[in-house]
Parts: sequence; C-alpha cells; structure tokens
Amino acid sequence: MDLGWHTGAQVYASVQGQVRVDLAVGEARPGVPMTTSTIVEWASATKPVPSVAIGLLWQRGLLDLDDPVCLHIPEFAAAGKQAVTIRHLLTHTGGLTSTITGIAPPDEMVTDICAAPLVDGWIPGKRNAYNSVAMWIVAELVSRVSGRPFSEFVRSEIFQPAGMRDCWIGMSADTYQVNRDRIAVIAGFAPSGTEAWVTWARPTGGGHGPIAQLGHFYEALLDERLLSAPTLEAMTAHEVSGGWDEYLQETVDRGLGFMLGSSNPAHGYGTRASARSFGHGGRTWSLALADPSAHLVVAVYWNGMADADTQARRLPDLIDALYDDLAVLTERIDDDAHFAR
Repeated sequence: MDLGWHTGAQVYASVQGQVRVDLAVGEARPGVPMTTSTIVEWASATKPVPSVAIGLLWQRGLLDLDDPVCLHIPEFAAAGKQAVTIRHLLTHTGGLTSTITGIAPPDEMVTDICAAPLVDGWIPGKRNAYNSVAMWIVAELVSRVSGRPFSEFVRSEIFQPAGMRDCWIGMSADTYQVNRDRIAVIAGFAPSGTEAWVTWARPTGGGHGPIAQLGHFYEALLDERLLSAPTLEAMTAHEVSGGWDEYLQETVDRGLGFMLGSSNPAHGYGTRASARSFGHGGRTWSLALADPSAHLVVAVYWNGMADADTQARRLPDLIDALYDDLAVLTERIDDDAHFAR
C-alpha cells in the first residue's frame, strides 16, 4: 500500500478444508475499511466457474467436450466456425472474435460472436491464444443445455453447494442496491463498483464476492462437492503444456478452463506449488488456486491495478510466503496419511 500498488487486500488460505488465513487490510474505497466480507471483483479469476458448469453438464451426460459447439448452438456455425468444439473453448484454442468492445447485454454478445469469423488463418486446436470472449459461448452452452439462465444455474448448482452465498456473476439491480456499500472500488478503474459493471453477467470476468468465498469454490472442488474426482482430474489434466500463447506472449500450461502449475512467473503459482496445482488469475488484482498435493487452497485480492511486471513479482512472492508459513501443516497431513496407510 505504501508503494501505491493497492489501497487494500483480502487474503484467504485453507489446508485440508481448515481455514488458516482469512484477513483483510486497508480500504475498500476511500474512507471505507476493507473487511473479509467486502464484495470484490474477481476479473478473469471468474473463468473456472463457467468452465466447471460445463464440467457438471458433461458429468451428467448432457454434452461431450468434443461436441462441435454448433451442435448445441446452431447459429454458431456461421463464418466458418463449424469445427470449433467445446474443448477448444475451454483451452483457448478456438480463435473466436467479437466486434463489441464495451458493455452489451449477454444475448447481444452471443449473437455478435456467433456471427463473427475466427482469427484470420486460425485452425481450431492448432494455435493457442488467450480467448476471453469464448466464455460467452461457454455460458450460452450452459444455458441452452440446462434450459436455465446461466446466472441462475451458477448460483444454484455451484455457489450454493460450495457455500458461496455472497457471490454472483451478474448481480441483480435490486441486490446491488442492497449491497452497494459492501462493494470495493478499484482506484483508477472507472467501471469498478458501478451498477452497470457489477450487474453485467459477463462470464469472462464478472464474478463478484468476498475472495474467501472464491476459495470455498476450490475447497468444494477438492472435496468432490461439485465435480466427481474423475471429472476434476480430466479438467485439470494438461491440455496445453508449455504452449506459446499468441495473445499473452508467454508460455502457459492449461487444463479445461484452468491455468495449471507453471514455471512462468506471470502465470504460475510460485516456486513451491506442485505440478498438480490449478486455478486462475484475474487482471493484476486477483488469483485463486488449489494444490491437491499440499491440500492447500489460496485466494488473493488486491484493491488496485498494479502493472504486469509488479504483479509478476508480488504474486509468486506472496504465494511462496503462504507455502512457507503453512508447510508444517501440509507436511503433518502428509505424515498422518502415510502412517494411516
């Protein structure tokens, strides 16, 4: 905070489902203290939520990951996108585009993306580039296959079972008015905390809630309260390993909707996280992950827009510090498991 990187922060960590860190410091906005119940913006750390929604539908036999998207959304086949599969959307290998750059209703976003062509020269599955707009189509798939609005499906099928009662992707206007004093505002980011921004049900990054409750999402995944163990294993397996991301201009490791443990400091989880770790970051202010090997869940939010280089330094430093502080606990759990065997 003294360096001006952020005005406040929330940090959460649990080991084998037991809370070990749950703190808030600084301010949520000028003159308002940050608390552990302050509602914050997850940004792209939201993306695993719609991805897990697809995982639930796959687990129930309602779709297959290698289905062409147009099997479920016929108009998506326009402009040469017939070969794009659900798997391509989740691995950022689909190459979708959109002409919309500002806030637009979800149905307009979907219509625009369905009509738009792929990136010039793109062959689905052969190239890799962070493709945020693909999450709009993921959310539309959830809605069409389940027969329920995306935001409603997420609230009832993911957030409620995971104990995420104060979380939304697209808060209603009435709910916003009730909670507006609890919502953090990021200095220098004009949309932050506004009704238009918080109520926009964007699956690309519109998740809002206390960062600890995003940690509960990962605890629910590890406890098999959302996905079965085989489904989670499939979604966190390496679909892309050390692949060059043409948008990020970095090498990345990806599963299905998750960023995986990586040596890349800008997109990895520090030096201590295992190769089994999975999660996702959001802009330069949020991150949540689970490391099954350490029985550890971490969720972090900074109330400020640091530059990318600063984030690439402070993020692994903080995660490494959490591993250092909690190492005795994780090692004790491993020892107990060993003796039990």
